[in-house]
Amino acid sequence: MREAEDKLILSLCKEKDLGIVGRTDEELIKKFREVYKDHLELLTKATLGDNKALKRLRWVLGLKVIT
Repeated sequence: MREAEDKLILSLCKEKDLGIVGRTDEELIKKFREVYKDHLELLTKATLGDNKALKRLRWVLGLKVIT
């Protein structure tokens, strides 16, 4: 589960510069989890296939949301 969340985090970070800087993927993931700690439940639900949670997470991150 954690691995799938990490892949989603990296995908979201690559899609748009979220202002999170890390030298390695692990640092980037750690920083994302610190910055967006209030939205980790959305991340978990999105990883499990909850489309509504993914849309809301993308909205929170300022990414394009297709309805």
